[in-house]
Amino acid sequence: MAKNISEQIKNKPKNKSGNPAWVKGVSGNPGGRPKKGFTIGDVIRAKVTDRDWDEILDKTIELAKAGDKPARDYLTVHRDGMPRQTQINIDSNIEPIKVLDIE
Repeated sequence: MAKNISEQIKNKPKNKSGNPAWVKGVSGNPGGRPKKGFTIGDVIRAKVTDRDWDEILDKTIELAKAGDKPARDYLTVHRDGMPRQTQINIDSNIEPIKVLDIE
């Protein structure tokens, strides 16, 4: 059963002036969401030039060749992407692997 408009307005929450808190078709935030500030990525892009990136990459390669594990990991992740997790489904109907002792 549909309520008439006066019943709908009467049941709505009221604001300080006693009027319904929400009016149909009127936005409670006409200005929209405020803009965010700068991200760290924006600051880095503004300050680090292409030449700087080339020097950073050259140094990272040099460190990786010298055995620096974090440098190797960094290059691997940025070249190949993060490793994907895989899931192995084991079928219980398959016979187990037999190890033969051959002399």
